[in-house]
Amino acid sequence: MVGVRQFDEQEVIALALDVFWRKGLHDATMQDLAAATGVQRGSLYNAYGDKEAIFLRAFDQYAGQFLDTVAKALAGGDVAERLRNFFDMIIVNMTSGSPSRGCLTTRTALDAGISGEEVRKRVHGLLERLEQIVSQAIGSADGKPATDANRLARVIVTFTRGLAVMERAGYSRKQLRESAATFVDALVGPAIPVSG
Repeated sequence: MVGVRQFDEQEVIALALDVFWRKGLHDATMQDLAAATGVQRGSLYNAYGDKEAIFLRAFDQYAGQFLDTVAKALAGGDVAERLRNFFDMIIVNMTSGSPSRGCLTTRTALDAGISGEEVRKRVHGLLERLEQIVSQAIGSADGKPATDANRLARVIVTFTRGLAVMERAGYSRKQLRESAATFVDALVGPAIPVSG
């Protein structure tokens, strides 16, 4: 039947997301997307328009899943525990795969100068929402720091971007975790070791 899509859109978008995550928006080609999804380039153009439109669909899917995972990592415990769980989730997420895939948001943000306005808006929106989730988690936890939760959340999100750059520079998961632990200790005080 003419005009009926012969592929699973959710699967195609998930496979496209993997291509964009590994290669970035600008280095990924329509041929890369066609090869990864098993859908011909012409069919991808007909279904979505262009590469950026496919990216935006994939990024929106990623953003929803990522922010849900962040909210779960930040649930329960005092501020230090919430932040340790959050940073561990961030680090595992960016160091997964072989080779590791890094951080899609940071990769895209670094390409923002050559991206369209809609891509920049989506990245900015995701980072703002991330700040809100972190701020709410800090503000509602026991043992919260004296610093304003909104300002502290922005610093924490900024630190995650630094972790993403360090991961791309070759720092190991262990090194990133050590940096995050030191950062949390600086914010809320060191963890008290449990003895015996």
